Amino acid sequence: MKLCVTAEEPDIHALIAEEFGHAPYFVIYDTNTKAWEAVPNKAGEATEGAGIVAAEHVISLEADVVLTGYVGVHGVKKLSSRNIKIIQDEDGTVEASIKRYMKKYGDACQTAKTPARTAPPE
Repeated sequence: MKLCVTAEEPDIHALIAEEFGHAPYFVIYDTNTKAWEAVPNKAGEATEGAGIVAAEHVISLEADVVLTGYVGVHGVKKLSSRNIKIIQDEDGTVEASIKRYMKKYGDACQTAKTPARTAPPE
């Protein structure tokens, strides 16, 4: 699973950017490998439509969850249309936000260790 966290700087120790559409960076964190990368937000300096452009960028990055301070209505619609979960009102650092999310939802973030099994027909 990939988490996308809005960030003020291109670092996992950066503060969370308050506004999704105008965030300078997205930190993409892979819950399976624990690897992360910082990606500049293509919509960061847009005056209009930043939420939609940022959402399209996050979709192209194949994120499953967005952790941020606030997402506007257009960004919510775009992200929700691709079943991307949105967690708002995040604050502190990117790393702390990821840890909070993993503590709360960690079991759902891991790839299954064994293949799924189906019950035999009755």
